[in-house]
Amino acid sequence: MNTPTPRTDAAWAKTFLDDHDQCRAGNAASQMRDECATLERELTARDDAYDELATDCAELRADVVRLTARAERAEANETVALARWNGALERAMKAEAELAALEQCHDDNCRGVVKIAEELATERARLDSGTILLTVAGERVWHCGVDLRAAIDAALKEGAK
Repeated sequence: MNTPTPRTDAAWAKTFLDDHDQCRAGNAASQMRDECATLERELTARDDAYDELATDCAELRADVVRLTARAERAEANETVALARWNGALERAMKAEAELAALEQCHDDNCRGVVKIAEELATERARLDSGTILLTVAGERVWHCGVDLRAAIDAALKEGAK
């Protein structure tokens, strides 16, 4: 800011030649003082506005810092939640794989049970038909028309005594 050189009204007035000019010089000095006062008021108002803006700016910066910290906490929470979700997803996928393996094992066992049931049915049919293949003295001999169930039950009763 330019500051006027310090001059008194009298010194200002001496720079003019006649009294009329000196009067004009006094009026000019008075107007200059009024202009300076107006400029000082405007400058003070602008300084106040600047101070208000600086305060607002400081408050906004504090808000930005607070909101940034809040966003970072939210992001950290989101990261933790995502990690937990990923862990749950991995556990679910592992459980699904284990379930599939158990289902496969169950299916294999069921097929084994069906095979054993078929073999048992075949043996029952053979027993019911009374036909049996025995190895006697190193020879394989088919015996037919024998009530094998009755013979087996009798042998079990005999063995229980």
